[in-house]
This record gives sequence, structure tokens and C-alpha cells, in this order.
Amino acid sequence: MLLHINRIDYCEAYHLASAIVLPETASVLIREPMPWKRLPMVGLASLETSEAVEKGVRKHTAKLSATLCGGRLALPSRPLAYRLTCVNGRKYLLGTADPPFPLTTQEVKMPGNAAETSAVSLVVSLQSLCPVLKRLQQLSTPT
Repeated sequence: MLLHINRIDYCEAYHLASAIVLPETASVLIREPMPWKRLPMVGLASLETSEAVEKGVRKHTAKLSATLCGGRLALPSRPLAYRLTCVNGRKYLLGTADPPFPLTTQEVKMPGNAAETSAVSLVVSLQSLCPVLKRLQQLSTPT
């Protein structure tokens, strides 16, 4: 199965308030269109996940890393959620409308050597009781 992330989109987390999280299957149903914005990525992104049990509670940790093209992004100051798309078309959701929210940082690398590459690295980390969610489908709401 190809799970290489070739696209990352983001939106402000509050837009996901009507999403239905199904913890038993680590999946989510989204009820209405989301205002996703695409991140300008170079190459593939990486996602590392792990879990640990602390005081009888299972906690999940996720770290998303990507190299951005262009430069540092002006991201909204409100909490964000991320939709990750793999090369096989499968989508995953990192973050929901409820805390804890993913923490987003950007690092600008401008080396002093012309042979080295300048880049902006985006790192998104999340520690939560909920793992990275499989996005099952977009449900249409009756009009």
C-alpha cells in the first residue's frame, strides 16, 4: 500500500465542528464542504506516529514534516487542522475542532554556502487521545 503523502491542505480547526469522529475505527465523516487551502510542498511529506500508555490512558503522538516552496507562510493564528493526501488517494485528518490542536512551526534555512539548499521546513506535531484519523468520506447535507 502506498502511503506517501504528496499533498497537505489546511483549514482553521473550528470548521470541523460538525465532523463525526468514529474513535473505534480511527475515522471521521465530514458533513459539509471545508475551506481547505493547499500548502505549496516540494517533494513528499513525512508522517511519524507513535503511541504510549500513561497512567492507563493510551496517548497518540504524530509529527508531520514537509519542505515548502516559496518561503515562510503567513498561517492563521487560530488553531489549524490538516488533511493529508497519499499518492493512492487515501486521505487522513490531523487535528479536529476540539483540543488538543496540532502545533505548527516553520523553520527557515538560509545556509552560508551556495552549494546548500535554502528551504522552509514545516513541522506539525500533535499529542492526543485520538490517532491520526482516516477520512472516510464527505457526507452531503440535504438542502
